[in-house]
Amino acid sequence: MRAKFALLLLPMLALAPHPVLAADVLNIGIEGDPGPLDPARSGIFLDRNIFASLCDKLIDTDPDMNFVPQLATSWEWSADGLALTLHLRSGVMFQDGTHFDAEAVKINIERDKTLASSLRKPELRPVSSVEVLDPLSVKLHLSAPDAPLLAFLADRSGMMLSPESIKRLGDDVANHPVCAGPFSFTERIPQDRIVLDRFPGYWNAKAIAVDRIVF
Repeated sequence: MRAKFALLLLPMLALAPHPVLAADVLNIGIEGDPGPLDPARSGIFLDRNIFASLCDKLIDTDPDMNFVPQLATSWEWSADGLALTLHLRSGVMFQDGTHFDAEAVKINIERDKTLASSLRKPELRPVSSVEVLDPLSVKLHLSAPDAPLLAFLADRSGMMLSPESIKRLGDDVANHPVCAGPFSFTERIPQDRIVLDRFPGYWNAKAIAVDRIVF
């Protein structure tokens, strides 16, 4: 099964809009071995097959490519285009049981901007600072208006790792990624398989229709 077909299967089966009876395990074939499972260091399209189930983003896109809420429920630009304020979803947990909040967003974006091996630096270069306004509101200050920023936040620049896992694992977080998505990382055997299991603490758990995904 080719990767494009896998991307079509995932929203239909694993992320069904209502609870449905389905197979316990969804097997998805992909065209190769993904890169590091760290959104900051991911550099190939193939990785998105895994991240779609593992890591929610600040912003998502609908089938018509409109920006829609995910971890952020709403956002607004300042009149001069030099600040983007994001209002975050309450009650979201990372897969290690820690809470997602504005401080987690700040830590992730600053890591994406400063990590030596980060491939997100060009995408976030206009972000000059990240300000926590309250536990569920964060403001990105920009050095210049940046129209593509929302698109980057709807991709790997908007994927959030658990700050506790970043602190505990450092660069090894790519081998044990902890995000806020519907499936948590279980194991990876290079050139063989990647196994994700349903995360019962997911904020939209009722939408998940399978217990395990094997790539």
